[in-house]
This record gives sequence, structure tokens and C-alpha cells, in this order.
Amino acid sequence: MTAFLLQTAWLVPLYPLAAALLSLLWSPGLISRTGPRPCGYLNLSMVTVAFVHSTLALMALHANASAGEGMLYEPVRFGWTWLHTAGLNIGFEGVITEPALIAMTVITGLHVLVQIYSIGYLEMDWGWPRFFGSLSFFESGLCALVLTDSLFFSYVILELLTLGTYLIVGTWYNQPLVVKGARDAFLTKRIGDLVLLAGVIALLPLTGTWNFHGLAAWAADHAADPALPRWLPWILLALVAGPMGKCAQIPLHLWLDEAMESPLPSTVLRNSVVVVGGAWVLLRLQPLLSLCPLVGSVLVVIGGTTAVVGALIALAQIDVKRALSFLVSSWLGLLFLAVGLGDTVVADHLLLVYPLPMAVMLMAVGAIIVTNVTQDLTQLGGLWSRRPLMGLAFLSGAAGLMALPPFGGFAAQRELLALAAASGRPLLLGGLVLLTNALLSAGLVRIFGSIWAGRPTTFTARSPEVLWLMALPTLLLMGLVLHLPQLLVRNGIVGLTPIPGWGPQALPLLLSTLVGGGLSALFYLRPHPLAHLPATLGGLQDWLAHDLQTERFYHRTVVRLVVGLSRLSAWTDERLVDGFSGASGAAAMAGARRLSLTTSGRSQVYALTLLLGVLAMAAWMLNGSLPLPLFR
Repeated sequence: MTAFLLQTAWLVPLYPLAAALLSLLWSPGLISRTGPRPCGYLNLSMVTVAFVHSTLALMALHANASAGEGMLYEPVRFGWTWLHTAGLNIGFEGVITEPALIAMTVITGLHVLVQIYSIGYLEMDWGWPRFFGSLSFFESGLCALVLTDSLFFSYVILELLTLGTYLIVGTWYNQPLVVKGARDAFLTKRIGDLVLLAGVIALLPLTGTWNFHGLAAWAADHAADPALPRWLPWILLALVAGPMGKCAQIPLHLWLDEAMESPLPSTVLRNSVVVVGGAWVLLRLQPLLSLCPLVGSVLVVIGGTTAVVGALIALAQIDVKRALSFLVSSWLGLLFLAVGLGDTVVADHLLLVYPLPMAVMLMAVGAIIVTNVTQDLTQLGGLWSRRPLMGLAFLSGAAGLMALPPFGGFAAQRELLALAAASGRPLLLGGLVLLTNALLSAGLVRIFGSIWAGRPTTFTARSPEVLWLMALPTLLLMGLVLHLPQLLVRNGIVGLTPIPGWGPQALPLLLSTLVGGGLSALFYLRPHPLAHLPATLGGLQDWLAHDLQTERFYHRTVVRLVVGLSRLSAWTDERLVDGFSGASGAAAMAGARRLSLTTSGRSQVYALTLLLGVLAMAAWMLNGSLPLPLFR
């Protein structure tokens, strides 16, 4: 039975996909007498089945240590051919490996908790079919993404996830800001998707395969080849553009901020597991990316810039969801930095410890938003005496992300700092990691202090507890976050030491956490005048709060260029294309009118005209039949 569950793990994405399709029966009102709630319960049931199946498959893999070890090298393969013509063979090929099963267990488990949370959060909402169907669609795409071994189908699945983002951000489509957020999020991600498509198409003639294992083998065969194609770096940079957009890295980071207009339960999933879909593809491409040092340098620059700038922008946000979204970009920037330095083990560790802490923090924040009717940090405060459980949940998630032993984020960031210290620029990159960790710690403590510390405000004077449907999954997830270090030690990811994850460069990393978090606590746990910048520095805060004026810069450059080209195209079409055809038509009509004036109605004139025409044609034909003189 266990072997059967392992062999059929490819069915896991189909359970939520079936729920998403069945949700269409409620969405347009084909089933209306039952109300929308049965659709939510159906999606929750199918998601639970997917979680149970993936968990049992992972347990079956670990039941036999030798089988589990062999599975890493000889995974279960499955697939089918989608298109086979003219020598082109495109098929969905998948592999069932230990990392894939772990990823599916995390994805499906989080979806179960979020859908329970959503039942309480959207208790009075009538858009359940569209919302829960979109959540299940997300889960199906993410599970298929971790199973597929094809770069082409990874691109297809990422496109479907982009569509899912558009649908779920636009859940409350009767609000103009929601429509704008859904549109901007969709268009921003499409830029990276289009560049990724160009790279995928250009890669096939060079490597002859789209399978990740085949690409890794091709990269190993050409690792020492000095005669690599000159255009290979451009292809690899195009492949990087897709993960950049999905992971909200600069300059394709604006969509995550706009996506905050969706209901908070979808934000939990998007900021915890959906954004790491691009990181998963990036890690699968790492053997290929390592062939070109230029690509590694670009990843280091992009990741390092996003890590620091994202954390700085988060410090100036007053919307709690947007503050956390920029911290998401900052953390994923550290992952890009690890991939650029060529160490997938560290990048895997960063990817593994990230989803659960971010999810529990967003759940705790959502429990505050739904009962206090605001997500403005300046309108919140003093909730520690009223909502301590949610405060503890947020603190556990914050400790799991900042470098604070013995929590999970400490070991991952300590490994990254050691990797940066061993690189070609240890001072620069090591300082960047320390600065990012200090800013992350400061940003998380600032959010906690703005919500739970200080004095109650008008919005928080009465703050009732949320439904148990929201409190239960939040507290369960808090327990998982607190036990994450033990899980990492048990699975051999972190060595068993008195302090899990302790090692080289641990002390400076811990000091950066204490400095960043301590200074933020000094300003925000007990409101300090310096927590609000003086008027002379207000411009700096405004500049950071508006995302370094990136959107305005895009409007003045890219948007203005596109608008100018569109107006030029319209002028060309109107004046040249339509003008030429219109002028030629008008000339023909004018000639026809003048010719009509020569019509007299006399048959003698018609006969004379016909005779002259025949004579002229006969003379032309006789002249053309005469022999031409030869010129030498």
C-alpha cells in the first residue's frame, strides 16, 4: 500500500484541480439553492486529501532508509507525450523525489490551514466559489511545478500561476484599486514571463532537451569546454528573468506590492509558497547557470540590491501587508545571492525555512485586521493585553526569519554568511548579509511594536478575539515554526549541536540581529519621538514609502516610450497607410467622375471608340512581333 501511494504521488495536483473545476458550478450560479458555503467545504476536503496523500507518500519514502537514499538518485518517473511532430517531442515528464515530496507536503499542508482560516476570515463573503477555486488552482499549479522535470512545462505552469494571481487579486473586482492591482500585477509578471519564453525557445536548439536532468547533464559535459556559444549568456539571463518576476526581485518587484489588494488568506499563500515557485525553477537551472560567471554576478547584484533595498522600503511602509511584502522580496534576495555564489545547498536551506514563519506572521496580522477594520500601522497599538496569542504567533514567525538562535532562520543565514565570507569579495558580501539581517530584524520588530506595544488607539480600544477557525490554524502553524529547528536536525539538514546552526560567523550574525532588533525595539516598543522622522528627513521617508519612486520612474521612461511608439504607429497608420489608400481611392473616384462626363449616349461614338481601340491593339501586337536587332 505504501509503495502504491509513492508510485501514484503524481495524483496529488489533480485533487485540488478537480475542486477548482467543480467550483465553476457555483461561480456562475449553476448551483445557487445551496449557497456558496458547500463549495468552500468541497475545496477544503479535496485539499485535505492531497495533503494526506503527499504526507503518506513521504512517509513511505522514509520508511526504508535504503529505498529513500536510492530514491534521490533513481526517482520514480512518469510522463506522457503532448506533441510529437517534425522531430519535435514535447511531453510532460515528472519525477517523484524526496525534495518534491517535502515541497508538496508543505504546500498542501499550508493550503489546508489557509482554507480553514479563510472560512473564518470570509464568513460573510459571497465570493467563496471564485476565491476557494482560485486557491485550489494555485495549489494544483504549485504541486505540478515541483513534480515536473520539463523546463517548457515549468514555463506553462508559471503562466497559469500568473493567471491565478490575476484572478485572485481581483476577487473584490467592484473596487477600482483592486482592478488596478490585479492588472498591474499581471502585466509586471508578464514581462518576466515573455523574456523567459524567449530563453526557453532559444535553449532547445543548443542543448537538445528541455528536461532539467538533461540540462544538468549537458552542463556537466560542457563545464570545461572553452568554446561555449557566445550567445549562451544572453539565453541564461533570459531564463533568470522569469524567476526574477515570480520572486519580486528588482526591477520586477512592483507586482507583489499591488497584489496586496486581494483578501488576506490569499496573501498568506502568495507570500509564503507562490513566490518561491520561481526560486524552485531557478534552483533547478543552477547547473546550467554555473557555466557563465556573468550570470552569477548578475544574480549576486540583483539579489543583494533587492535584499537591502526591500528591507529599507519595508521600514517606511505604514500598511502592514505592504511592509511584510517588501520583507518577502528582501529574504528572496538572499536566496538569489546564494544561487549567484553557486551554492544550491544554502539556497535550498533558505527556501526551506522561509514559508512557515512568513505564513504564521501573515495569519496573526490577518486576525488583527479582520477585527480592527484597519491595516494602517499608525492606527494600531496596545494589543498585547487584548490579543496576546496572536502576538506570540507573530513573534514566533519573526524569530523564525531573523537570525536568532536556535530558530530556523539563524542556521540558514549563518550558512549564507559563511558562503559570502568565502567568496571573492568577503567584506562587501558579508557586510551586505549582516546589513540585510539587521534591517529585517528591525522591520519585524517595528511591525510587532506598532501593533501590540504602546497604548490602545481608537481602532484597538475594543478588539475581540477572532473565530476559532482563524485562531486554530494560526496556533498550529506557530507550533510547527517553533519545532522547525528540531525537524531540521532530525532530517540531517542542521547538525546536532548545543545551539542548532551555530558555526563560523555565527557571532557577528547574532550581533547584527541584536543591533537591528534592539534599536527598533527602543523606538517602537515604547513609542519614541525618533520613531517618526523629523520634517527635515520627511522626504527620505516619503521616498522610501513610495518604493524609491520606482513606479513614477517607469511611467516617465518605459510607459512614456511605449505611449510615444503607440502614437507614432497610430499616426503612421492614419496618415500613411490609410492616407495612401484613401487618396488613391479618391483619385480613382475623381477619374471615374470625369470619365463619366465623356459619355454622350450616341452609338456612333461608342463604335468609333471601339474601332480605334482595336486598331491600336493590333498595331501594338504587330510591332511586338517584329524581330529585334541584335547588339553585340
